[in-house]
Amino acid sequence: MIEFGTALRYYKKPEIQKGIVESTKNREVAVRFNQGFGKRPDVLSYESDVLEQVKNKATSFHVSEEIWNNPLQIASNSNKRQLDEIRSGWDLVLDIDCPDWECSKLTTYLFIKALKESGIKSLSCKFSGNKGFHIGVPFEAFPEEFNNQATKDLFPEGPRKIAQYLLYIISNKYVTVEGNNIL
Repeated sequence: MIEFGTALRYYKKPEIQKGIVESTKNREVAVRFNQGFGKRPDVLSYESDVLEQVKNKATSFHVSEEIWNNPLQIASNSNKRQLDEIRSGWDLVLDIDCPDWECSKLTTYLFIKALKESGIKSLSCKFSGNKGFHIGVPFEAFPEEFNNQATKDLFPEGPRKIAQYLLYIISNKYVTVEGNNIL
């Protein structure tokens, strides 16, 4: 449970507010409170929105990997076709979170290696705050179409298949498993 004073001191910094708002452009924002998440859909338009949410006891802000024409058009009962119509893209986000710190670092390293060897030049990696990392690949790194289908419409299947491909590369090229042992 995050204390109100701690959250307020952090989120009242202008550079933090600016960074959060810049990262939420055309994205849905899930505002986390100690007791759960806020209403859906939600957006942050102004830096002052961050501080107002914190004054209402927000503890963190979670930004969707999906990019929308207008995130406020999202309806919880939307079907895939309706979501595809209002989605303009998606970033690939790989959440590496292992119970062991060394395992998290090694797994992250292997995923980044597989991405780079697969031709991905634009990626990011950040510590997620516990025992893991978030690896990000921006939507712009992908082709507009794949197998005669708009890449923007390949969510969530596209990221899942990319993750499976990367696991295949890692397990067949970098790691050998014999029984219960990883070599």
